[in-house]
Amino acid sequence: MGKNVDWIIHYILDNPGPYPYLCNAHTHGMEKYRHPDFQMVLNLPQEHICYLLNTMGMRVQGGETFHDGDMVSGIYEDCSIRLKKVRETGRDVLRLIIPDKHNRFPEDENCMEPYRHQELEMFEN
Repeated sequence: MGKNVDWIIHYILDNPGPYPYLCNAHTHGMEKYRHPDFQMVLNLPQEHICYLLNTMGMRVQGGETFHDGDMVSGIYEDCSIRLKKVRETGRDVLRLIIPDKHNRFPEDENCMEPYRHQELEMFEN
């Protein structure tokens, strides 16, 4: 028998400002596993955001623990994603940082739009 998703995902696209391809999609409920919640800021299709956040949640539910700076494999076939601890509306979360199609992360000066903006500080309040 499979486990049930026992957390929620908030998808907020309120006032994107100069970055219309950024959002604040995040989980609530990982604390029951003594784990930080997860966040995505790339405004990908909602189904894809849910796939990413739920996959991370299912891995935590299955006993994995993730930390700031971890490289996480098994989400995509051709690359790993990186986790970054950030503040999101007054709490610490792990933001999923996804490389561009050339597997470049935001600190690479050749990282493509919109991937290069994933490490911007936003939603800290």
